[in-house]
Formats: sequence, structure tokens, C-alpha cells
Amino acid sequence: MTALGARVRPLRRYGIFALLLLLLAVGAVSSPEFRTPANVANVLNQSAALGILAVGQSFVIVGGMIDLSVGQLAGLVVVLTADLMQGRPELTLPAILLALTLGAGVGAINGGLNNRLRIHPLILTFGMLSILQGVIFVYTDRSVGVVSPAFRRIADGNLLGVPFAAILLAVLSLGAAFLLHRTRFGHHLIAIGGSEENARRAGIEAARVKLVAFTLSGLSAGIAGILLAGRLGTGYPNAGAGYELDAIVAVVLGGTALSGGRGTIAGTIVAVLVLGITSNLLNLLEVSAFVQMLIKGLIVILAILVNQPSRRPA
Repeated sequence: MTALGARVRPLRRYGIFALLLLLLAVGAVSSPEFRTPANVANVLNQSAALGILAVGQSFVIVGGMIDLSVGQLAGLVVVLTADLMQGRPELTLPAILLALTLGAGVGAINGGLNNRLRIHPLILTFGMLSILQGVIFVYTDRSVGVVSPAFRRIADGNLLGVPFAAILLAVLSLGAAFLLHRTRFGHHLIAIGGSEENARRAGIEAARVKLVAFTLSGLSAGIAGILLAGRLGTGYPNAGAGYELDAIVAVVLGGTALSGGRGTIAGTIVAVLVLGITSNLLNLLEVSAFVQMLIKGLIVILAILVNQPSRRPA
């Protein structure tokens, strides 16, 4: 390893964490409102749905794939659950079951088609994105239904002062980290992302592992859809628009290689917080929306360049 490589390697590994600390320090100094508990809770609530989507996307990208359908899948969950409930508390559990079943089911379809058709996941899931978007707008072109009070509490409520959405994100993230780094499935998924051919030669059933990864991604979209529905209070048809790209950005920003084979759930979650805090801080400072786009784009590009691991040997 060269002297330069030795200096850059820790930056790549911990750069996203350093960026988070820097943003927190800048926010605390530049805006008194940034430090308030209400604002902290707001950032966590706003980031939770994206965080859950990004956790699911992490499994797919670590395996050397990608899932563009999750945003519209979450949007379909928002529309269907709100229209099902019509504000009735007794339909909360059926709506949750619908969200989870629909999410896991669409994810499993993506995984099954990926294995059978051998189409690049980018093309396959873009097609699924278009299908889901079409289903949404055939179903409705305006907001429909009303979520139950329980759905609102899931999205905006708190437990001992801690947002429930943040607790849910933390629990799911810990479970995902254990699954990715401490189980046979996770080790096999990482091996497939590194080299699917070598993984097959080692006896790994790549098709089954990839099917599970896509199912987890779809399931995460179902859960994110529940949070989005609770926040919006109604079935807004464009609720999930753009979330798929934000999730991919968060995963890559957190240090996961787009080519697969390496990545961490912790890095993904920290990247989600970086994106959320950046938006929140710029809004508090009343920065123009156009300038915000420029600043956030530069932060994302710079952080990815610094944090993305190199494939060349150390």
C-alpha cells in the first residue's frame, strides 16, 4: 500500500461519518432552531421512510443488482391502504397486512423474473416501475381515502419522546445489519455481488439468494409506504415519486459499491441522515430551492468520490 493509499483508505471508510459530524456542527452553530428537540424529531420522521427503503435497497445493491421499482411500490401501498381504511381504525391491521404482502409479493416477482429471464435488473425493475405507476393512475389520478389514527401515530407519534418512526428504522436497521453481516445469507449475497460465477462454483445457490434480496427490498417498500401514508393522511398517487433514486443515492453515498460485493447498513443509515440534515439545514437557513439543488448535488458527488471504496488491491 502506498503512503497516499494509507491516508485515503480511512477517509473512504469513515468519510460519511465525518460528513455527518460536520453537518451537525455547522447546523448547531448556524441555526439555533436546528438544535431544538422538535427539529431533531422532524428530521428523524422525515428520514425514516427513505431510510427503510434504503435498507432494503442495500441488500439488492450489495448483491450486484438494483431495484428501481421501490418508489412506485411504496406509492401504490399509500393509495391502496388509505382507500381501504377510509379512516376506520378496525381496518388498520388488514391495511398493514396488505402493505407487507404487496411489498414482499412484488419484490418476489422482481426476483423471480430476474432469475428466469436473465434481464439486467436495471431494465427489469424500470419496467416494473412503469407498471406500478400505471396501476396507480389507472386506479386513481387524485388523492383517495383517509388513513386510520393508528397509521398517523406510526408515522408521527413518539415513545418516551423518541419518534416511533425512528425507533422502527433503528430496529429494522439492526435486524438488517445482523442479516447482512452475521448470517449465511448475507455472506452468500456479498459473495454473489463480488463475483456471481465464483459464488456458483463455491456451491452458493445464487438464484435463491437473489430472490430473497429482491423480496426484502419489496418488503421494505411496503413498510416505507405505511410511514408515507401515515404522514400524508391520504392516498396521494405521487407519494413515492423519486424515492427509488434517493434510496440508491443513500446506499452508494454510504459506501456500498454499485458493482456489488461490499457495503454496510450503518453507512446507508448515516447517509440517509446526511441527506435529511442537509435538506433541513438549508430550509432553516432559507436557502433558495435552486441553490439547494446545487449544494446537495455537490455534497453527494464529493462524498461518493471520497467514500466509494476502490476495487484495486491495497
